Amino acid sequence: MGKLLSIETGFTCNSRCQYCTQLDYRVIPQADQLDLTTEQIRARILWAKDNGHDELGFSGGEPTIRPDFLDLVAFARDTGFDRIAVTTNGRMFAYPKFADQAIANGLTRFTFSLHGATPELHDKIAVAQGALAQALAGLDNLTAAAKRRGVKLHLMNNQILLPENTSQIKEMVSLLAPRGVRLFMIQPFIAQRSNVGDLGRWFVPYDAIVAGVRDALPVLAQYGARIKPYNVPNCLLTPLGREFIEPQFYGISVFREFEQENIGEFKPFKARQWFRIDACQTCQETCPGFRIEQLPQEKMVAAIVSAAQELRPEPRAGLSLVVGGTELLAPATLADALATLAAQHGPVALLTAASERSTRPQLAQLAVDAHAQGQLAELVLLAQPMDQRFLAQRVLEKGNLDALRELLLRLADQRERGLALPKLRILLAIPEFLRLLNDEALAGQWPQLAQALLRAAGEASADLLLAMPNFARGQEPPGVDLQRADNLAMMQQLVTAAHAAGLRPVLVTLAAAQRQIEPKRGEATALLEAQLATLAPAEPWDERLFRHALADGPMEFVTWMPAWLVERHDAPGRHAEPEGVRGASLTAAKTVALDAARTGGDRWAGRVG
Repeated sequence: MGKLLSIETGFTCNSRCQYCTQLDYRVIPQADQLDLTTEQIRARILWAKDNGHDELGFSGGEPTIRPDFLDLVAFARDTGFDRIAVTTNGRMFAYPKFADQAIANGLTRFTFSLHGATPELHDKIAVAQGALAQALAGLDNLTAAAKRRGVKLHLMNNQILLPENTSQIKEMVSLLAPRGVRLFMIQPFIAQRSNVGDLGRWFVPYDAIVAGVRDALPVLAQYGARIKPYNVPNCLLTPLGREFIEPQFYGISVFREFEQENIGEFKPFKARQWFRIDACQTCQETCPGFRIEQLPQEKMVAAIVSAAQELRPEPRAGLSLVVGGTELLAPATLADALATLAAQHGPVALLTAASERSTRPQLAQLAVDAHAQGQLAELVLLAQPMDQRFLAQRVLEKGNLDALRELLLRLADQRERGLALPKLRILLAIPEFLRLLNDEALAGQWPQLAQALLRAAGEASADLLLAMPNFARGQEPPGVDLQRADNLAMMQQLVTAAHAAGLRPVLVTLAAAQRQIEPKRGEATALLEAQLATLAPAEPWDERLFRHALADGPMEFVTWMPAWLVERHDAPGRHAEPEGVRGASLTAAKTVALDAARTGGDRWAGRVG
């Protein structure tokens, strides 16, 4: 097997696929300037050759719309690569001359990204009218050009599985196999921090995927085609017949667009994206396990309830527990979790960024219902303005202020209908509030957010919660005493801005033990908090906030829990993983049978291992 390097060329694309994790980055003004230059990509091609790679791939965004794409393919060929691939939506190949030149320049391997067997479905998912027709024409043009030039093509398709198209795997094979596609990659929608708000819309249980593949078996057999699953445990599909399944492997290296020098210069933290069941320990398949989104909902609730009990076994009057990290919970499960916690600890406070599996309308209704039932005392809205993308440091995330405004306006509608709401509060890290006040790129966003909060609160008071993030890890904390005057001046600006917006400023404090930072940083943070508390009332969260397995550091890829609560890619958290799971970063496992997962029941147990 060869050594393949895939080069990410940038974010620019001529489609706007609904599930795409890069949509936030494409709304940035002049986003095309974030794409790599011709010189940068040529340097990476040379790097690949010098480092033993014998196959090269281009991915994006959509690499084929680059004006230099055909030249880059030729450069890769001239550098010595005879296997050159592209991951593409296929639309540019609808131009016959472009398709012919791509083959002539050395492109031999194509992974199309087609997601529906009809224009109505595929074009809707791609948000591009005519996308399927263009891609099919491109596929035909490539096949004809390869035949004329005596080139053997390797054709694949990568279908993102969504509720609308999972049952159409058979139709996709029937559409594409006659055109020469023989490998059909499938992968379900994967939640990340940027798109977890769409999880409720796009979630597909494993059983639906298995059923879709099973339905496609006769057509796969007819054409000698195979399914290649990604992010689906092999053990769920290989019982259908190994002749139809090509197990996933991880022999591909990716030169990410934000890595400036050498591949792998960025060392990613350990993300808790997978869990394993007991049978995984003896399974001979090669796969990382089960996606964390597929963890049974009751196990998610158990992890949250257990962590709350560890922090505070007995209820404390007037100290509502702060419940965060609920991004992966379905609406009904979130309601059950709040009810269970309230029964054990009294009314709770829900900390949410309004970007989770429960949609904004569902969150608004849940807040009203849980408050009416005496379960929800506070709704704390975590605000994150537009910021640098974590990991890449080159592009911006749009933040969640629009999502918060939408939720607040829905809550306002509920209140204006006469329904009671929990206490409403917005939580901001102090540097983020400073940015909202002073950064011209964010102008107007703070007044809009504050006005939405006041409208939702009505006659009730509303709070602006401010918190200091952790000082930088691995560096000497600043001399807080020496900077006292500057610190107080900064806090005074924030307090004045809060009052001007009609909000009560409150300083949220958290001890070093709860922040899980070493004593030196903890002492500096405590001293700074003491200074700031002279200008705004302090509210300790040491006995209120608890960390659980779904909201700890390794879950940063999906959770919106703020950095001053969950330090990024830091030492593992102290709380055990949800009972019955294990994985690369899930080490505290007990017995398991995947507990039905509400998607496959005990049938899974018979397949695993």
